Amino acid sequence: MAVDWGFAGQVGGVGFGMVFVLLVILAVVIWLTGLLIGKITAGKAEVSDNKKGD
Repeated sequence: MAVDWGFAGQVGGVGFGMVFVLLVILAVVIWLTGLLIGKITAGKAEVSDNKKGD
């Protein structure tokens, strides 16, 4: 049974590349979620401060 090392390298390379692509996508999604939560939290803080000032 012969091993096609070219195909094995291709499968390994695509798999390795896919891991990094998914990690980058995950990092961007987490970063965007943090920005969104920060803006929502800041908006609620402004509303609370305005009510206290009345």
